[in-house]
Amino acid sequence: MTDIYWPLQRNVIRGRSDHNTFGLVRRYANGALKPHQGWDFEAPLQTPVYAVAAGEVAFVRDRGDYGLQLCIEFEFAGRTLFAFYAHLSKVHVSEGARVSGNELVAASGESGNAAGMAVADQHVHFEIRTAKQPRLGLLDRVSPLTVFGKCPLHEAIPG
Repeated sequence: MTDIYWPLQRNVIRGRSDHNTFGLVRRYANGALKPHQGWDFEAPLQTPVYAVAAGEVAFVRDRGDYGLQLCIEFEFAGRTLFAFYAHLSKVHVSEGARVSGNELVAASGESGNAAGMAVADQHVHFEIRTAKQPRLGLLDRVSPLTVFGKCPLHEAIPG
């Protein structure tokens, strides 16, 4: 069984709002439901970020709305998954490197569309993917609840 660790020392959903959890939890301007592909964890700038499991760094890149990104491939319950972190300021590991579970791998930031957010809204966007390069919407993603077994929506969970 793969050991699973939380990505931060203090894990709580940003604003304790279900709009920052996984699924059809947001709305477009016209009122239609809009997907959110992961969890947004509250994280002041430069918060240490940890590997949720032992695995291999699938990629590190800086582009688009996600800004500086890190993706770690790992095995869980007999399947290959990818832990994806976004809006980082620094990544301490390189593509292809092996990482241990709970290893310091990055620092939170305000890259991509998180640039200039109020202190209360600073966060790390975190996803569990079933593909390294997922399709649009919720395709090729699963709720982090699948791996963690609980969601830190109303109270923080220590890492």
